[in-house]
Amino acid sequence: MSIVDWIFVTGIALTIVALLGSAYFLVQILRTSQQIRRLPVRRIKNKKKRRFIARKRQKLINKRKRSLRYCLVLLVVTVLFGGASGYLSYYQSMNLTTDDSDSVVKGYYLLRDFEEQITIAKEKGDDEEKMQKNIRYLATAMASYGSKTASTSNSQEGQLTLNRYYNAVKQLGMNASTQTKNFYGNAAVVNDFLEDIKKVETYEKAAFAYYNVDESAFSQEK
Repeated sequence: MSIVDWIFVTGIALTIVALLGSAYFLVQILRTSQQIRRLPVRRIKNKKKRRFIARKRQKLINKRKRSLRYCLVLLVVTVLFGGASGYLSYYQSMNLTTDDSDSVVKGYYLLRDFEEQITIAKEKGDDEEKMQKNIRYLATAMASYGSKTASTSNSQEGQLTLNRYYNAVKQLGMNASTQTKNFYGNAAVVNDFLEDIKKVETYEKAAFAYYNVDESAFSQEK
């Protein structure tokens, strides 16, 4: 698990402990209140017994006050940890995990590099063997996206969006791996793949939009 996952689990555990603690002290408050009500209310003639009951009542009242104080403190802690854990869960569901972020970044550059290489191959702009080697490498890298799945920390919609993107990249890579020798000087094949790239980019844009990824940052880095 990531650090964020550990923080979330710890937050949930502390929330449960604090809630159980507040429940315990609430029970103590109710029990103490019952004990206070059971004490004699009428004035007792026996002075020694009267003092004993007065001390006992005061002791129980103090105990109830302490229990109330602890109960309130633990309730506040429960709300704080519960709220923080809830926000963290929401944050996780709406933001890319480290692994997914790395996959999206890598996929972005793979797609652009592949487009660049097949465009060069179309125009015979470089050595044929070199072009085949480059395209084969990129195709294999894209096909490996078949082993990737979105983190379950993401929302269901987010997982679906990412998995569609990963699958589209994988499919493009698998198709390209069977055509590595057919790109060079073949405008028809290249044009077909350029259309496929545009389709993959629609899934990519959907993932970027959902997770608020700034595409311009990729262009600047490149």
